[in-house]
Amino acid sequence: MSKKVNFDWASIQEKVDGVLGNDFWQDLNHVVPKRTACTDFYENETEGYLVVELPGLRSQEDLNIVLEANKLVLEGNIPYTYPVEKEALKMNERLSGPFKKVIHIPFQYSPDEVKAEYRHGLLEIRLVKMKKTKPITISFTEENHKDPS
Repeated sequence: MSKKVNFDWASIQEKVDGVLGNDFWQDLNHVVPKRTACTDFYENETEGYLVVELPGLRSQEDLNIVLEANKLVLEGNIPYTYPVEKEALKMNERLSGPFKKVIHIPFQYSPDEVKAEYRHGLLEIRLVKMKKTKPITISFTEENHKDPS
């Protein structure tokens, strides 16, 4: 049985800030640029919700969502809109260009009831959970037993 561990990344960032200084995360963005969209996930008893930051999408052709068993795959392209080359940006923290994000869903969901809506730069996806239990009917057939005597 695996034990789920919730790791407090915010406290790690505070500790790193204390040791390395406040500029560490900004400098890290220059070395390791953002490669995928930030995502929040929450659920209740009947549904799961994904909220994905994708500012700058212009049309449905910019994004493709594929359902694969227990995961959701987002692939798309956020258009680059600045009048200078990307290398000329003094700060480059926003996601642009092609991206792919695979999100593992921790429950079974009904593919026919997935709803997606894009507004204000956020992609909101609602997944309806499938019922966890389904009774199975067992049929019994009687066999003819011969008496060995």
